[in-house]
Amino acid sequence: MRKVGVVGTGRMGSDTATLLLGYGHDVVLLGTGEKSCEKGRASVVQNLDELVSHHVISRPFAEGCLSRLKIVSDDAEMADRDFIFEAVPEKIEVKTEVYRRLERVCKPEAPFISITSGIVADDLAQGLENKGRLIVAHSWNPPHLIPLVEVVRSRFTTEETFEKTMALLLELDRKIVVLKKGIPGFIGNRLMHAMYREALYLVEQGVADPKDIDDTVLYSFGQRFSSVGLLEYYDSCGLDLQYDVQSYLLADLCDAKGPQKPLVECYKRGEFGPKTGKGIYDWSAKDFDDFRKRKHMPFFKYVNWERSP
Repeated sequence: MRKVGVVGTGRMGSDTATLLLGYGHDVVLLGTGEKSCEKGRASVVQNLDELVSHHVISRPFAEGCLSRLKIVSDDAEMADRDFIFEAVPEKIEVKTEVYRRLERVCKPEAPFISITSGIVADDLAQGLENKGRLIVAHSWNPPHLIPLVEVVRSRFTTEETFEKTMALLLELDRKIVVLKKGIPGFIGNRLMHAMYREALYLVEQGVADPKDIDDTVLYSFGQRFSSVGLLEYYDSCGLDLQYDVQSYLLADLCDAKGPQKPLVECYKRGEFGPKTGKGIYDWSAKDFDDFRKRKHMPFFKYVNWERSP
């Protein structure tokens, strides 16, 4: 059992805590106040209840997980932690302030592991006195189910920090990719946002409705790329064919350099998706519980936590 701290009680922080609990670790989840702590506990309970309801874990196992969870709002509670996962909002000034606070209380040898979805590790490390302790381990939503982690070192990251972090991630049965160099968005989010950009462009140009675009993904290449790799498939089609297609198609693809019109319009109207009831879709007409189930179901097979008798 390792002593691990998780900073941030939002979705990613709570889900990371759930993952660590599932593998038997002692977890302190750090919030910003009473409401934040209540939110974190509710999210962890929801995660465990969902896994119980789908017979992925037993009820006694879930209760054992909760018995190892402590949710606090006092930084001093992180003093004995061997690892610190940072899962606060994607603003570098917010993360920097958290690092400064925690460096005052945390053990100097404890790695600070950011699960940022795209901020370059070198930039994050600038906010630390001990820059060598910072490493990025970007996990995917929800991190207690999706196994992939993108590990990115800064130019300051020590070998000890890297080796400790890799050992912990391997204990958690993560599928690890290590980037050769830092780049905003890493691998996955760069691929995802390239596809988002083209999808929004098709909506903006009146080519298709959002539902038709989603159906195109769900009933064609979305299925394909659950079993074969992107570049593996690209190669298999024949590079002579790919050369011909790219020769006419790439010049016609969207090359927007900032937020696109459909997104800007939603943002200005305060339509942020499910949390406001409307976004690209009208979520008041959709079953969010069904969406969550469809989003999570493919990944239950990766939850190989030890069950209680």
